[in-house]
Amino acid sequence: MEHVTRDAGAEDAIEIAKLYYLAGKSHVDRSIYDLMIPGPPGMTEERIEAIAKIASTEAPSWLNLSHYKVIEVDGKVASGLATFTTEEAGGRQLGQAMMEAGWGAKDLLSMGCRLRVWSGVDPGREHGYLVVENVATLDGFRGNGFSAELLALAIESAREQGLKGLQLTVLLGNDPAIRVYEKAGFELVKSKESKKFNKVFTSPGAGQMLLKF
Repeated sequence: MEHVTRDAGAEDAIEIAKLYYLAGKSHVDRSIYDLMIPGPPGMTEERIEAIAKIASTEAPSWLNLSHYKVIEVDGKVASGLATFTTEEAGGRQLGQAMMEAGWGAKDLLSMGCRLRVWSGVDPGREHGYLVVENVATLDGFRGNGFSAELLALAIESAREQGLKGLQLTVLLGNDPAIRVYEKAGFELVKSKESKKFNKVFTSPGAGQMLLKF
């Protein structure tokens, strides 16, 4: 399928927010963004607009569009992937971005409570590695190897930056995604499980995958 790979722009915010939601949903019925953004679960217009607004702030959080590359097919965003280092985009920067997007201190505290179920399985991030995040392809464009192509670009970028390698987080049980990452050279190095997480997401937990140079 003919396509163009490019950096994301402000005009892509809504479509990219949909990719973020799908990435957070993985292979289960609920997305991590259902916990982050309050309201009825699902890819609602309100939730997508909220994600897009956070992604478009000047604060350089890990959700920011500046970290995202997209594959465009016939003028439409089809797939995407974010890369950043832990120094570039940590939790503090996300809080700053959300406040810039109109969130208050109480909103952030409430989100923190909702995300406790995720905190119990979060495998963390390693310094010195390029983080790969929000990898997703929209329905109708899957099966074209777009994720693998974007991963190859991420690997090239990490080498150029002189980093130790790449890292990503995957939900346990998402075997198709894990196979794609293993084929690219990643290895599942640790995982964390939680009964509470499994009850909410029908996944045992999350794992950290590393590709070491």
